[in-house]
Amino acid sequence: MKKRLIVACGSGVATSQTIASKIQSKFEEDGIDYPVDAVDYKSISGELPSSGIYVFVAQPDEEVLAQAEELGIKVFPGVPFITGMGMDDIYDQIVEATKE
Repeated sequence: MKKRLIVACGSGVATSQTIASKIQSKFEEDGIDYPVDAVDYKSISGELPSSGIYVFVAQPDEEVLAQAEELGIKVFPGVPFITGMGMDDIYDQIVEATKE
């Protein structure tokens, strides 16, 4: 199964959807074929196993970070995609993670 990038916030609707759309648009501009989905944080444990990259809005708890590390999932902050500060650097790191 192909891995995907997930963006998680409290509801999986507003902030995560905005960030997911920005990342998806940048992927399309750069010719990167990698699925992007917005999810709610309550379902994160079930979403991680099918993911390769996790972009968080609110700092995830230790259990979620431990699960991501155990599964070999790359974890990145999503706030730069809202503020614009540091976005290019995080995006470049995400692009590298899509190649793994």
